Amino acid sequence: MKYFKVFSSLIFILFFSMILKNYFSKDFISKKKESREGYMTFLNKKIDSITLIKSQKNFKKFLDNSNFFKKNNEEKEFWKLLKTK
Repeated sequence: MKYFKVFSSLIFILFFSMILKNYFSKDFISKKKESREGYMTFLNKKIDSITLIKSQKNFKKFLDNSNFFKKNNEEKEFWKLLKTK
């Protein structure tokens, strides 16, 4: 069990040092910036290629649909119970 703990701690230290060495290197940071810029240009091209839907309908106009719904003026039971306390 003791050897396993030592072995696992060595693996952790090696893995962590490799991450620190490679993740914060200038090469990785420059590749990361290039890939992000490439993705931004890809998104901008996709946004430009999306066609807008032309419609004559005014979506901001309010339609009163209350006559289609059943009116419920009764209080629910749990509200009555809460009011009694």
